[in-house]
Amino acid sequence: MMKPVRVSAPSSDPVSLAEFKAAARVDFVDDDEILQSYLAAAVGHLDGRTGILGRAIINQDWRIDLPCWPACQIVLPFGDVSAVAVAYTDADGADQTLPSSHYELVEIATGSLVRYRQAFTSPALDTDRSDAVRVTFTAGFGANATDVPAPIKVAIMQLAAHWYENREAAEEKGVQSVPMSVDRLITPYRRVFF
Repeated sequence: MMKPVRVSAPSSDPVSLAEFKAAARVDFVDDDEILQSYLAAAVGHLDGRTGILGRAIINQDWRIDLPCWPACQIVLPFGDVSAVAVAYTDADGADQTLPSSHYELVEIATGSLVRYRQAFTSPALDTDRSDAVRVTFTAGFGANATDVPAPIKVAIMQLAAHWYENREAAEEKGVQSVPMSVDRLITPYRRVFF
């Protein structure tokens, strides 16, 4: 499987600047820009394909491209998938959409997968393409910040506040780069890879 590509970003942030400022007890506007930067960095540290959670936080659209039909299912790189669409380029070079009646979305302990139904027979593909099969899906806890589990929101705020309070290199002061409480808050939500 090729690496996933984000097609559209989340429509909202899991934690607003106002929420973060209230939690960090910052009541002035002079540092709003830097606070927003630390907040975005904390979200980036946790979210998406490269984030340490290994999952999307707020709903966002992703796509994976495949050169051929996998044997019986397509494993998706994220869990918490709420929508999926499968498209392909047929042997004549025409783009097609696989009817949703030919597959089902299944959540498993380690993520999500698209499982073919009995009605599925592999359509012939344009074998000259590395993206002959394209799977687009929506992953995340939900579309709004209210859908994000509270421990993840707290972890984002704690991490951003830690970086704000320790702006110089952490190694120079002997300060941890990520507080232990952040790790404890997010551990139940991390995807487990085998």
